[in-house]
Amino acid sequence: MEVAKKLILYSLIVSLFALLCTQWRSSREEVTHIAKFDKLYEVSHTPYPVQNFLYIDTHLSIMSKEGVERGQTLNAASGVAVKGSNGRVFAFTAGHWCSANESSYAGPVIALSLMYPDHTFKIEKRVAFYGEFLFIDEIHSDNLNDICVITFRSDYASKVQKIKPAKKYPELGEEVFTSSSPLGMFSHDLRLIFSGRFAGCDQSLKYCFYTIPGVQGSSGSGVLNKRGELVSILDVSVLEFHQITGGTRLEAVREMYDKHVR
Repeated sequence: MEVAKKLILYSLIVSLFALLCTQWRSSREEVTHIAKFDKLYEVSHTPYPVQNFLYIDTHLSIMSKEGVERGQTLNAASGVAVKGSNGRVFAFTAGHWCSANESSYAGPVIALSLMYPDHTFKIEKRVAFYGEFLFIDEIHSDNLNDICVITFRSDYASKVQKIKPAKKYPELGEEVFTSSSPLGMFSHDLRLIFSGRFAGCDQSLKYCFYTIPGVQGSSGSGVLNKRGELVSILDVSVLEFHQITGGTRLEAVREMYDKHVR
């Protein structure tokens, strides 16, 4: 009987020690992860808080019957986080990316299904944030103004630097800033930061224009003024001259912010 008690006690001690080691290792990995990205994002020479940049994509997961998973990016865009609260991140991106649903990719999925009949396929919208890929929870779109607010959960939501919409447009020729993933160029350690000038708004169109370079993948980039306030979301580029981009008007940005973020 005494031997049995000693064995039970020994097992409990070993289990407790293993649990403490696991928790310590997990905590250490988290601290290392946070330290890495805090150091990476210590940028003081741009009004754009680079930790707020988002790479977003539509991801196709392909699962074999043996349980082997691989994936394919169907399209990619950019975004900007504007608020983090209670583990939840609020961000802006382009409306045309948000409005693309599974039916938009029916052709490729059908073709793959015919080629690999024993595989399963799943399409999901993801966001890269603070070194992790996360799935998007909510999407609120304004298709008329091609702007969208998304939300997702993250343990690093508190790292978001709050960005508010500007109260007024920049002055003509005023410098503005953005960060993008043109042509899907992205890694967790990479930030492509751009600057340009506010060129004004075309009254016959729904866009304001900027001398900021842009191409496919730049859609959804947040344009900030020199005070770090949000003035637009890029959603169109000029094919013949990529150094000019168009973005959503400030009024639409403020309306979406008041409705879905504040």
